[in-house]
Amino acid sequence: HIFTPQIDQQMMKYTLIYLFTLALSFSFTSCNQCIGPFGKEKIVCDNGGTCNDGECDCLKGYTGETCSQVDLCELNDVVCVYGDCVEGDCICDEGYEDESCNLETRAKFIGTYRVDEEGCAGLDTFGFYDIEIERNLLNGTGITISNMFNAQQFSINGIFSDVDATVQTGSANFNIFNQSPDDNDKSLSGSGSIDFSDSTATKLSIQYEVIKGNKQYSCFINAVKVE
Repeated sequence: HIFTPQIDQQMMKYTLIYLFTLALSFSFTSCNQCIGPFGKEKIVCDNGGTCNDGECDCLKGYTGETCSQVDLCELNDVVCVYGDCVEGDCICDEGYEDESCNLETRAKFIGTYRVDEEGCAGLDTFGFYDIEIERNLLNGTGITISNMFNAQQFSINGIFSDVDATVQTGSANFNIFNQSPDDNDKSLSGSGSIDFSDSTATKLSIQYEVIKGNKQYSCFINAVKVE
């Protein structure tokens, strides 16, 4: 083939334009690390993220090199007052409950209760008196019950010291583990619950066993909150 000078000049022109464009492309790419050759995206950011200086700036709730990882706690603005957020849900510290861990489990039990019916099978222990439930400062789920087995009226069989119990998280119940409050030959164990179904009165019930020597008594307390 024989090329004329005019055709050679045109080919040279197109070649120079191509090389110039290619040079501009690489020059632009070197200045912007997010853009590849010919303006194509070099780094793609997911979930609405944008690339700046070769790195993805993620929107709220998204993390990772390309914003592909979801942080449900941040995305949904989850606040755990006494606990930690895991996968969008609150894991509460011991002694706290509710969706945001802002409720103290034992708080609903604290107060003074008027016993209006009490009895231990085999003992003449019916009477009217007050019992007090307070926080056990040494235990996040613990409570103490004073005058539970009325020592003022039943000096022989009564319990003078406070009785310790543990509240069950997320429920209206507590457990009285086996113990000897007065450090003598009497021991007791049992359980209790609180009832809010009556809007006019908060009711407390306790069932427990008292062991004295070789004798065992089953006891019941029904009370209404007065303070």
